[in-house]
This record gives sequence, structure tokens and C-alpha cells, in this order.
Amino acid sequence: MIDFFDLIRTMWRHRVVALGTLAAVMAATSVYIVTQKPVYRSTETLQLSSTDPTFLSEVNTLTPLYSELLTAQATLTLAQGSLGSTPLASIAVRTFTDSPVVDLDASGGSADVAQRSATADVSALADRLAFQSALGVSGVTLVVIDGPSQGDIVWPRPALSLGVAAIVGILLGVAVSWLADARWRRLPALVVAPSTASTARDASGPASEDTTVTIGDITRRSQRRARNTHAR
Repeated sequence: MIDFFDLIRTMWRHRVVALGTLAAVMAATSVYIVTQKPVYRSTETLQLSSTDPTFLSEVNTLTPLYSELLTAQATLTLAQGSLGSTPLASIAVRTFTDSPVVDLDASGGSADVAQRSATADVSALADRLAFQSALGVSGVTLVVIDGPSQGDIVWPRPALSLGVAAIVGILLGVAVSWLADARWRRLPALVVAPSTASTARDASGPASEDTTVTIGDITRRSQRRARNTHAR
């Protein structure tokens, strides 16, 4: 188990490495944020209404139907036509359980495009329902109760991104410092071990050389004894 105070001492010994790691992560995140294209979102809130007493009991079935109509390709094509050469923003719809409210989110490259796209999409669906009544449900109307809101930047989020980067940088700094400290502690052992081994060899080397008898020595001694015996 890692002791907390030991970890602090390790961080202090390798504070340059830790701070360098943190600075590198923060710099990379800052560059990423600067290079990102901003995304603006405008929200228009719609509500389904009806005089039918059973309307609220069927609202969980009706809201998905009108959400699909808002994002249908035919509706988006009409909305794009009303914008002319301006590209239509990305359209997304949010529904809520047991609620007749529907939120339409338009996300684009500028606040003006997001607002105009939200309005154009709602108007396009209204036109389709007016000329093709079979698309909707009889007796159910779709009305705007709020919006479109002013386009706000939803990406990138500098504060959130830099906060996450700071946490990641600190954790990486701790890890790098710990690895550096572990390597630093191994260096003395790596330096002492060879010198100790060489000292042992120097101390035992001559004695082992004098006392070591090889097979070749035994063979030569046997041959000399045989020649001496033959000469006698």
C-alpha cells in the first residue's frame, strides 16, 4: 500500500517532472479547444394540445409521432428550402414522459443559423400538417410556447475541458514521478552489484586458477607417466 506522505515526498523530489507533465497536458488541451469549431444551439419548445379528454392518456404515444415528423427528411427538405443557400443546422428533438411538451434543438455553426433553422423546421412541419392532415392526429394541434432561444455555445466548453485536463495532468504527473522515483532507487543497486561481483572474482580468482585441474592436465600427466615407464 502506498503511503500518502511517501507519495508527497516523491512528488516533491520529482516536482519538475510532475509540473512538466501537467503543463504538457494543459497545453495540449488548450490547443485542442482553440482549434475546435464552435457549435451553437437554439431551442424551441412546442406543446401538443387537444380538446379530447383522453388526450393526456395517449401523450406518450403522440409525442414520439410528432418528433419523427419534425426530423423527417420531407420536413428538413422544406426547412432547407426556406433558408435558401444557408445550410440547415442539425435538428434533434427531445420528449418527456407523460408530458405533451417537445423540445426542438437546432445546432449550427452560428447563433443566427441555429435560430433560423429551429424556426424553419417548425414552420415546415406546420405547412405539411396544413396540406396533409393525414400526417398528424385528428384534433391534435402543435403550438410554439417558447423560443427559439438565443443561440448559445455548447461546444467546446473551455472550463469543463480544462478542469478535466487538470485532473488528468495531476494523475499523470503522480504516475510519472512514481516511475521516475522507482528507477532512481534502482540505480544504486545496479552500480554496486557489478563492483561487488568483480571484487569477489578478484579475491577468489588466483586461488581457483591454481587449484583447478582440467581433463587435459590429467591426460598429459598420464602420457608422461607412460613414457617414463617405457623408458625404464
